[in-house]
Amino acid sequence: MEQVSIILPTYNRAHCIGTAVESIISQTYPAWELLVVDDGSTDDTEEIIAGYTAADERVRYCRQPQNCGVSAARNEGIRQAGYHYIAFQDSDDVWHPDKLEKQMRIFSERPETGLVYCAIRGTRRDGSPVRVPDAAMDRELLQGNLYGLLLQGNVIDCPAAVIRRTCVEKCGGFDETLTCLEDWELFLRIAAEYEIGYVDEALVDSDIHNEGVSSHAGGYFEARCRMVALHRKALLEYGLFDGVVERMFLTAKGAGVLEQVAKMLQSLLTGNF
Repeated sequence: MEQVSIILPTYNRAHCIGTAVESIISQTYPAWELLVVDDGSTDDTEEIIAGYTAADERVRYCRQPQNCGVSAARNEGIRQAGYHYIAFQDSDDVWHPDKLEKQMRIFSERPETGLVYCAIRGTRRDGSPVRVPDAAMDRELLQGNLYGLLLQGNVIDCPAAVIRRTCVEKCGGFDETLTCLEDWELFLRIAAEYEIGYVDEALVDSDIHNEGVSSHAGGYFEARCRMVALHRKALLEYGLFDGVVERMFLTAKGAGVLEQVAKMLQSLLTGNF
């Protein structure tokens, strides 16, 4: 049975992290280790996790010397991971008991697959339900060569993904310079090189963040512009460049930063940023 390293970054989430950890301990697939990477918490996170490490040797605790952000925490977890498959959990999400079992089955059936993800479900802050990917999307479009789809938008939530370690070693880890969209950016790099598998079930209950672009406009648009510049050749080959840029500019206009975003993209495309 293949073994999985599960990386859970956390920062001051003592009030909810126990539920996230217990959903991993309850997995029907038993071959895993859990690395809780504490990104400099000042609450009772360490004491709470100590109870789990004492009760289950598969649970490990690692503390960052200072708060460095979620990408740095995940990358530290990847460095410490001991197994050939890597999964991610968030401290406010819950896995269904058969999540890992169903995802690892696809890896065994399709050796060319580099990443397997599932759907997530949750409730936005306004009370409306959400599922990612949307249940109306064609299942066949959500697996295999996902590069073209991911160039247009992200359908993979980080806690929904399990990745072969060799993929991360080839494509690199999370970009620590990005303040958001870091998971989408990583999945794009992986999709450019590997086939993607999909379990068409919502196996993660997620805390859906709904702050909107305006609350982190600078980081969001910098990340989007960098992704467009990095994948410009593919966007042009797929005939997606104009549509992707137009949608980004419409969003920027709504956030009141169209001029700044247009200048940023131009600078990146000409290598002057």
